[in-house]
Amino acid sequence: MSESSASPTPPSASVSESDPEVHEPPRSIAPTPQLSTRGLFLALATVCFVPLFGLSLYAVIFGKASEHELPVEILIDRRPLLTIEGNSKLLDDVVVVTNEADFEIPNITMNLNGQYFLYQDKPLAVGETLVLRQAAFATKSSQFWVPGRYPITEITVTGKLPTGARGVKEVQF
Repeated sequence: MSESSASPTPPSASVSESDPEVHEPPRSIAPTPQLSTRGLFLALATVCFVPLFGLSLYAVIFGKASEHELPVEILIDRRPLLTIEGNSKLLDDVVVVTNEADFEIPNITMNLNGQYFLYQDKPLAVGETLVLRQAAFATKSSQFWVPGRYPITEITVTGKLPTGARGVKEVQF
């Protein structure tokens, strides 16, 4: 074995005490703020208040949806409905919606207690009465309404008016 391989090598003498990189603190890779406190406050205020101002302006210009009354009559009833076989009728809990307008109402949506929904694809013709089983209403997670389990406290029916606005009819029970 040679002496040179066994002895440790002394530190390099080429690093100078006057080298500026030796005395600098390590560089940080953390993000640094680019906005002043005032700039950050203004940016956050803008992000919060511009949508609020926009929605308020929209509500003032177009009004609330409940201002456009939908001319329908809504009843809760028990009526005989045909069975699946079609040869007999059984008494069932239903929601009855009658169009009292002189125009047909497309895009009818209904909800029970604000949770159970039903969309009627076919427009409701002038004077037409729509009889729907309460058990046909379902939540967004496909849980169906069970008549008699809970009381119906409100029914909301919406539809498209000839002006293009969305008409609303709410009935509290």
